[in-house]
Amino acid sequence: MRKKTINFKDYHKKIEDGFNTIFHTRTLRGIETQKYGGFNGYMTIVKEPLVRQQIIQLAILCQEIPANITLKGYRNGVLIEFWE
Repeated sequence: MRKKTINFKDYHKKIEDGFNTIFHTRTLRGIETQKYGGFNGYMTIVKEPLVRQQIIQLAILCQEIPANITLKGYRNGVLIEFWE
């Protein structure tokens, strides 16, 4: 049985929509993420404390997208990045 290859690019729209729906933030992509120490993936910065429902929605998004995710404290918020 051959392992199915996952194409991260197929999930870009879902990540952007998820960030916008859950956190009401814009998505940073590619080179934009490098100034924050990112992995050249898809990133958002949430400048307010995360509430329980946002954490649950983020966990569901993580289950739907087969990619790595990084969460870091950043200034007065949280930096969230999906990357290959």
